[in-house]
Amino acid sequence: HQDQGGLCAYCEIDIRENDSLKSRIEHFHPKSDKSSGVNWALDWGNMLAVCAGGSDRYGAAPHSMEPLSENLSCDAHKDRWIQQRKLPADCEGWVLNPLHIPIWPSLFEIDKFSGELRASEATCAAAAPWPNNQHPDVASLVARTIASLNLNCHRLCQARLTVIRDIEHNKKKQRLAGVSPQQGLANLAQRYLLRHWPAFFTTICLCLGSAADDHLQQIQYRG
Repeated sequence: HQDQGGLCAYCEIDIRENDSLKSRIEHFHPKSDKSSGVNWALDWGNMLAVCAGGSDRYGAAPHSMEPLSENLSCDAHKDRWIQQRKLPADCEGWVLNPLHIPIWPSLFEIDKFSGELRASEATCAAAAPWPNNQHPDVASLVARTIASLNLNCHRLCQARLTVIRDIEHNKKKQRLAGVSPQQGLANLAQRYLLRHWPAFFTTICLCLGSAADDHLQQIQYRG
């Protein structure tokens, strides 16, 4: 939790409370794999703190929302796809490993009207080939990751929209105060990215654009 700034490795929802009903440990590579001699169950780089994926029926939004089956996400949805044989258990190259996703330039873009994440065609096209990519290109890998983790379920889109609307409201306040667009975005980047780290970190960065990138570079962000 500390290494990840209190965020789910997949959807970036806040799990810093370390509540067992809201978070758990995900092994990205199957811990049952004994073929390489690596103890995948205890390998630190194979352990990800993730949310419960909307599977707790008694959790409050945005951690849970009915209907549960449609609002499962992250490892809960990924595991269901593995069981349904829509995704191999060893999903490296089929799904992005969150430890290897660059913060900038982002492989994602966001629809500010729906809260949906999408592959950034321009950034993906310019990106270096992804190691062991099982898809035709990086954009397809990003799109498949979003689908495999169900990151655009209604529950998560609504949570992102709350963040987006708050940022847009504060952009307007900066404009009405007579602050220049560049300075206004810089002010908001400092405000929103002050905490280590705010929920839906990527959404915030996408909404603030280069101002977020500049701020993170100034504070020597390393991910």
